[in-house]
Amino acid sequence: PENHSANYLRSVILEEFDMSLGTGLGILADKVFRIGHLGSFNDLMLLGALSGVEMGLELAKVPHNKGGVQAAMEYLISNRTI
Repeated sequence: PENHSANYLRSVILEEFDMSLGTGLGILADKVFRIGHLGSFNDLMLLGALSGVEMGLELAKVPHNKGGVQAAMEYLISNRTI
Protein backbone atom coordinates (compact mmCIF):
# COMPACT_ATOMS: atom_id res chain seq x y z
CA PRO A 1 0.00 0.00 0.00
CA GLU A 2 0.95 3.64 -0.41
CA ASN A 3 3.16 5.02 2.37
CA HIS A 4 4.51 1.57 3.24
CA SER A 5 8.01 0.42 2.37
CA ALA A 6 8.59 -3.08 1.00
CA ASN A 7 12.21 -2.74 2.10
CA TYR A 8 11.12 -2.03 5.68
CA LEU A 9 8.81 -5.06 5.57
CA ARG A 10 11.64 -7.21 4.24
CA SER A 11 13.92 -6.00 7.07
CA VAL A 12 11.28 -6.82 9.72
CA ILE A 13 10.81 -10.33 8.31
CA LEU A 14 14.56 -10.90 8.12
CA GLU A 15 15.14 -9.68 11.68
CA GLU A 16 12.17 -11.43 13.29
CA PHE A 17 12.00 -14.69 11.31
CA ASP A 18 15.39 -15.02 9.61
CA MET A 19 13.64 -15.20 6.24
CA SER A 20 15.13 -13.31 3.32
CA LEU A 21 12.83 -11.95 0.63
CA GLY A 22 13.92 -10.52 -2.71
CA THR A 23 13.56 -6.85 -3.52
CA GLY A 24 11.53 -5.22 -6.24
CA LEU A 25 13.53 -4.12 -9.27
CA GLY A 26 13.43 -0.89 -11.27
CA ILE A 27 10.21 1.04 -10.87
CA LEU A 28 9.02 -1.60 -8.37
CA ALA A 29 11.94 -0.97 -5.98
CA ASP A 30 10.62 -0.55 -2.40
CA LYS A 31 7.07 -1.29 -3.63
CA VAL A 32 7.08 -5.10 -3.84
CA PHE A 33 9.03 -8.09 -2.58
CA ARG A 34 9.74 -11.44 -4.18
CA ILE A 35 9.62 -14.95 -2.76
CA GLY A 36 12.35 -16.99 -4.40
CA HIS A 37 13.67 -20.51 -4.11
CA LEU A 38 16.48 -22.63 -5.45
CA GLY A 39 15.59 -26.11 -6.61
CA SER A 40 12.93 -28.15 -4.84
CA PHE A 41 10.00 -26.28 -3.30
CA ASN A 42 7.07 -28.09 -1.70
CA ASP A 43 3.76 -27.26 -0.03
CA LEU A 44 5.22 -27.02 3.48
CA MET A 45 7.97 -24.66 2.31
CA LEU A 46 5.34 -22.49 0.60
CA LEU A 47 3.21 -22.35 3.75
CA GLY A 48 6.26 -21.41 5.82
CA ALA A 49 7.08 -18.55 3.44
CA LEU A 50 3.47 -17.33 3.40
CA SER A 51 3.32 -17.51 7.21
CA GLY A 52 6.48 -15.41 7.51
CA VAL A 53 5.04 -12.83 5.14
CA GLU A 54 1.68 -12.69 6.92
CA MET A 55 3.29 -12.35 10.36
CA GLY A 56 5.69 -9.74 8.99
CA LEU A 57 2.85 -7.69 7.52
CA GLU A 58 1.22 -7.67 10.94
CA LEU A 59 4.40 -6.67 12.78
CA ALA A 60 5.23 -3.95 10.23
CA LYS A 61 1.66 -2.64 10.54
CA VAL A 62 0.99 -2.96 6.82
CA PRO A 63 -2.74 -3.12 6.10
CA HIS A 64 -3.64 -6.50 4.61
CA ASN A 65 -6.38 -9.08 4.47
CA LYS A 66 -5.68 -11.73 7.08
CA GLY A 67 -6.21 -15.41 6.40
CA GLY A 68 -3.99 -15.91 3.36
CA VAL A 69 -2.13 -18.81 4.96
CA GLN A 70 -5.39 -20.51 5.93
CA ALA A 71 -6.74 -20.04 2.39
CA ALA A 72 -3.55 -21.51 0.94
CA MET A 73 -3.78 -24.54 3.28
CA GLU A 74 -7.40 -25.14 2.30
CA TYR A 75 -6.52 -24.93 -1.39
CA LEU A 76 -3.54 -27.26 -1.07
CA ILE A 77 -5.54 -29.80 0.96
CA SER A 78 -8.48 -29.73 -1.46
CA ASN A 79 -6.14 -30.59 -4.35
CA ARG A 80 -4.52 -33.66 -2.71
CA THR A 81 -5.27 -37.06 -4.19
CA ILE A 82 -5.58 -39.35 -1.16
